[in-house]
Amino acid sequence: MKLSQRLKIGKVIVSIVWLFIVASLIEPSLVPFPMVFQGLGIFLVVSHIIEIVVFKKRMRGPADYLLTMLFGSLQLKTIRIES
Repeated sequence: MKLSQRLKIGKVIVSIVWLFIVASLIEPSLVPFPMVFQGLGIFLVVSHIIEIVVFKKRMRGPADYLLTMLFGSLQLKTIRIES
């Protein structure tokens, strides 16, 4: 399986997790284990902010910041390292 395919699959999985996180915040009774998803959401936000700070030189514009906030290291792998 090619790297681009794996990244797309990873982004789909992360998107589904984010949907569960948002649903657990809006309507916790509809999501199984809402506290787990809320905790996971806090962890993802903090870890993605750390990634943005550490890899700030790689960011090319606002889209990279937003996508890194959503997908984290999966997005960072798609940003070319410029020397």
